[in-house]
Amino acid sequence: MKKLMLMLMAFCLTLTVQAQDLTKAQEKAIKKEVKAKLKDFQKGGYEIFGSSRTLEVALTKHYTALEKGGDDVIEFVGHSQARSANVAAAAAQNSAANAYATRASLQLKGRVLSDMASDVANQATEFDKFYAVYEGKVQQEIRGELKPSFSVKHANPDGTISVQAFYLVNERGANIARLKALENSLKESEVMSKYAKTLSNIVNDKVVPED
Repeated sequence: MKKLMLMLMAFCLTLTVQAQDLTKAQEKAIKKEVKAKLKDFQKGGYEIFGSSRTLEVALTKHYTALEKGGDDVIEFVGHSQARSANVAAAAAQNSAANAYATRASLQLKGRVLSDMASDVANQATEFDKFYAVYEGKVQQEIRGELKPSFSVKHANPDGTISVQAFYLVNERGANIARLKALENSLKESEVMSKYAKTLSNIVNDKVVPED
């Protein structure tokens, strides 16, 4: 199993993101998206937090990075609320990591149910335990792959501060994080270890945010 993990990780490391110059159409689309998102933030009373840049500049950089990254770069958002903006910002990373891990676990479960129906029927309890363990491991491993893009905040009537923190996730690093999470999860279940190869193939599927 370890040899399999190492081979898969080595394969992931060979992937490269080819950032290309944006076309006029892409630049136009980014400006339109920035304008719409800026309007939404302003309507909700949000302002830039933790940066000397304007919100418009932060949004432009964010959407440009997403556009250049193509399918290899995705966005995950952390939401938090606390009496202090700094405390809320710190909690937002936990929120983003949890959102990613939950999505990863749900995607894994969906593929397992469709590809391994008979095995799941025979080992339903073990599979359910495994999903929970895997989700926790992914949450731990993905933190290092959440690259901060920008954050916004607004004050609530009850005196608390709400923060939305936007992160960019590169699939190359995220894939390795998921494989590490899988390897560590399998160590905790002898029953599930026999499915290592099949699960590894499934875990290689990119995790995408919910629509």
